[in-house]
Amino acid sequence: MNQQASGRAWIITVFFTLFMAVMTFNLIVFPACAGDTMSVYGIGQAGLTTLASVTSVVGLFGGIIFGPILDRIGSRKTIMIAMLIGIVLFFVRAMVTSYALVVALTFFASFFVGVCQVAAAKVLDTWFTKDKVSVAFAFQAGGAGIGSASVFVIGAAIGLHNCLLLIAVAYAALWIVWLLIGKDGPVAANAEKPPKGGTAKVYKSSYLWLLSIACSCAVGSTLLINTYCINAFLSKGLDPAGAAMMGTVINLSLLAGGYFGTFLMGVIKRYNVVTIICFVGGAFGYLLSWFTPLGVNTWVFMVFGGLIMGGAIGLCSSRTPLIPLSGQFPQEYIGTASGALETIKGILTFAFPIVIASLFPTNYNAIFITFGVVCVVGLITGALMVPELGPKGKLQIEAMADKE
Repeated sequence: MNQQASGRAWIITVFFTLFMAVMTFNLIVFPACAGDTMSVYGIGQAGLTTLASVTSVVGLFGGIIFGPILDRIGSRKTIMIAMLIGIVLFFVRAMVTSYALVVALTFFASFFVGVCQVAAAKVLDTWFTKDKVSVAFAFQAGGAGIGSASVFVIGAAIGLHNCLLLIAVAYAALWIVWLLIGKDGPVAANAEKPPKGGTAKVYKSSYLWLLSIACSCAVGSTLLINTYCINAFLSKGLDPAGAAMMGTVINLSLLAGGYFGTFLMGVIKRYNVVTIICFVGGAFGYLLSWFTPLGVNTWVFMVFGGLIMGGAIGLCSSRTPLIPLSGQFPQEYIGTASGALETIKGILTFAFPIVIASLFPTNYNAIFITFGVVCVVGLITGALMVPELGPKGKLQIEAMADKE
């Protein structure tokens, strides 16, 4: 890959990073502006919860539909067309006050722009060598932290209506960027037509399922802490201002942690080792923050947990382009594999909060213990049951040697 291609590769990485930021902002915007949301649409807590969960359901369908399309006609046209439809729907959403319409528009708009989330692994895989694509993808996944860390601050400052407009404008700006520079990389230019039977192999891949479960554990566990932390620490004696600050601190530490995990991966170059560090360190920090007496240590342990845990999501999802090294499915089906991961993750992360809310509505000890158990499951499926796919792993070393 020449220097020019390398420069464009990082610009495209930034594009997908900013997409993740806007996507996460859109995911949390209604809970972040809860008062405005309930007032404008005339709904209660149940309606707010439904509206907040609509965007999460998108992954169930987007992954199945967009993955195969990306493999067949490429990323440039697929993203250009689907994203444009989504942008129009986002602008319409910002103007309506009907709750039913907002639910429908949120779903369909998020569905169409969600093509970028499915496409990220496939596109980056065509711009980077195997030893670099994982770092680029982990960097891109860290963009979610930018969105989650900023939405509460921006929501409080400008209100729901302006936030909804901001989302539409941000997606429109990203669409223009894609129109100017977006395309598959030089690896795709030489790629052969996807062989038949690849889709079946993708869904039979044990490593894809294991990493999807691990990614769901990373997302679900951090979502669990984000959802309950304010009420949990209020019940423990923290004042309302401090509890609200706790939510901000958690998301800022997760943001920094996403890039800290990328740094660790760049140094250690072994996915399984860094994944263990993230799940163990995150569980250790959050559990100590809750189960030790309230004080300065509460904040120290919480920041530590977020800083270490923040890289777990990217470390699990960024291995999708590397699974073909194991021989479980062809390289040409990365788009389908990314879609499958999003679908599996969507199902699990949609069901998880509902189950937990039903079992432990206000039992915060049980909720934090559940968080620890989920981290253990993520560690087992994301580190102990999959082969090492990093640059220092046997499979990648052998693949690089075969090309020389």
